[in-house]
Amino acid sequence: MFERFKRKPPDEPTWRDRLREAFTTLQFYVYTLLVIALLLLGFVWPRMFIRVPAGHHAVLYQFFEDGTVTDQVWGEGFHVIAPWDTMTVYETRLQERRLEFSVLSDEGLDLAISVAIRYRPHRDQLGYLHQDIGPTYFERLVQPEVEAHVRRTFGNRPAHEIYASAKDVLQELRNIPMISRIDDEDFEDAELGYIDVQEIKLVDIDLPEIVKAAIAEKYRQEQLMLEYRYKLEREEQEAERKRIEAAGIRDYNAIAEHISPDLLRWRDIEATRELAAAPSSKVILLSGGGDQQPPLLFGLGESPQPTPVAAEPGASTGEGKSPNEDD
Repeated sequence: MFERFKRKPPDEPTWRDRLREAFTTLQFYVYTLLVIALLLLGFVWPRMFIRVPAGHHAVLYQFFEDGTVTDQVWGEGFHVIAPWDTMTVYETRLQERRLEFSVLSDEGLDLAISVAIRYRPHRDQLGYLHQDIGPTYFERLVQPEVEAHVRRTFGNRPAHEIYASAKDVLQELRNIPMISRIDDEDFEDAELGYIDVQEIKLVDIDLPEIVKAAIAEKYRQEQLMLEYRYKLEREEQEAERKRIEAAGIRDYNAIAEHISPDLLRWRDIEATRELAAAPSSKVILLSGGGDQQPPLLFGLGESPQPTPVAAEPGASTGEGKSPNEDD
């Protein structure tokens, strides 16, 4: 009776069940290894496969060897290195930075200066630059050197002379000393330039208000002086013109005193003939009473025409009278 309630033994797993279980276990391990491999590849990929873009060069640091490689620079393109090594990429194209800082003039005035710097690192010295300074070479090397050079340039000049000698200031700004290193061991005191600073441009300078007012007043006074000088030159030219005119009148009078009387009479006769020939004038010629006196001329103008008067009836024809009638 109790045999029906006895537990049946479990069925033994077949070979298909064992194969399915083995495949599931293998799949778990394969996926785990694949995930680990992908993580490892994602970690070492940027350390092994380096892309150097255009206008850049790279410096290699070897962990198990001599460290920074200073005698070789890697150019543009794709490079494969060991994952324990490090490759640092530097931009070697012409770069520009703008600096704004304040300097003190010779009088102690505070001047706000803005300069633009064009620079590029030397490709052959990238290894030494990376070994001695690092990627932040601009903040650690170029910027302090440029600021010191600008302060030396403006510090020995009064503020009001900066605009007056602008060309000299710009020329002196360009003459920045080469930012270099000295390696006595390898190059026997040869000076090697880290950075090639090609140009320093003065972009803006902000002077104190008192200096601006003094410069404006100076230029105003110069313009007034030029105006006064122009007025003096104009008055001198006018006086010279009047002297020339007076000299001409004097010479004319001196020449007229020596004219022959016969010539003067001849000119009078010609003038009289011209007046007499005029159709609308009447000329009366009176003798001057002497040989030296010119004749007197009187122009009477054109004689007036009589106004016609209307005749009374019978007055002109004698109407009502006989020709033989006396009274």
